[in-house]
Order: sequence, then structure tokens, then C-alpha cells
Amino acid sequence: MNLKFYPLCALLTAAAFLSSCENTKRALGQSKEGPDEFAVYQRAPLSLPPDFSLKAPIPGSERPQAVNPRDRAIQAMGINRRPVGRTDEGSRQSPGERSILQLTGATNVDSTIRQRVEKETRIMAVESITLTDKIAFWRNTKQFGTTVDPAREAKRISESRSLGNSLNQGDTPVIRRKKKAVLEGIFK
Repeated sequence: MNLKFYPLCALLTAAAFLSSCENTKRALGQSKEGPDEFAVYQRAPLSLPPDFSLKAPIPGSERPQAVNPRDRAIQAMGINRRPVGRTDEGSRQSPGERSILQLTGATNVDSTIRQRVEKETRIMAVESITLTDKIAFWRNTKQFGTTVDPAREAKRISESRSLGNSLNQGDTPVIRRKKKAVLEGIFK
């Protein structure tokens, strides 16, 4: 054999071994990697609009979907600008709609019904303490601050004055409440 043939065989053998190595394939750009599953998303299929008989818009006219911001805010707050039962001359109700409203009694609607319902609901929410509330919140909440014992404080002040000491000297007598047991007050 020829001596030039050995380096060529060694080079081909090395290439074969290196091509089987995954890191080498990745470095040379020969490995196949699937797409990132989080970067791929499906697009909705194309569809034709259901109605082709749409009129072309007239330049300069108001858009049909345009909404006045004031009207949108009033609608969001739930305010009815025109009472249901009353019909004005500029009302958009047909005579048939007006007669149905009169027959059903919708023209005699109390205009303050929303305030009455909210007031009654507030009263019910305050008064309705359920069994669960009684079990979960059986202890009274602690009051903030400390309670000074007035009789002992007056005695301490008079003693400090008689001795000629400052009123800020000494400890202020505080009323300490007795701690309740864990199950005390549950079974009354």
C-alpha cells in the first residue's frame, strides 16, 4: 500500500467517529431539532364572512359602532337616563310597545327601587351573622391601647407631688384583663 493512503484512511475513520457523536453533529449543524413547542401556536382557519351584502361606508358619516364615552359611562354605572314607564314624545317606543308596558304595569314603576333594594340588602348583610361566623369569630377583637387604672393613677400622682418628684417618674398603673381559656365562652 501507498503511504499517502494511510492518512486518508485515518481522516475518514475520524470523520466517521465524529459524525456519530451528537455534540459534533450539533456543532456542524447537521442535527435535527424539533420546533419549540411553546413558540408554536395554531392559527384559526380562514373563513368567509356570512353576509356579502354589506353596504359600502359613506365618507364622513358617523360609524355605526361608534359610542359616545358619556353614554358608555352612564351605561356602566347602570343609570337609566329615561325612566322605563314614562314615554316622551321623542321616545323610540312603538304604540304596541307602549300598550304592552301599560298592560303589564311597567309604567307604574317606583323610581327609587334601586336605592330601596340596596338599603335593605345592607341591613340584611349587617344583621345576618351565621353559625359559621359565630364559630369562626367566637372571640371579641382586642381593643387598641392600654387602660389606665384611674384610682391607682390618682394615688401615684398625689404621692409624687407630696414627695416633690416629677409626675413622669414611676410606672403608670394599667388594668390588665384576665386571659381567657381556649374553650371559655363557647358553651354559654
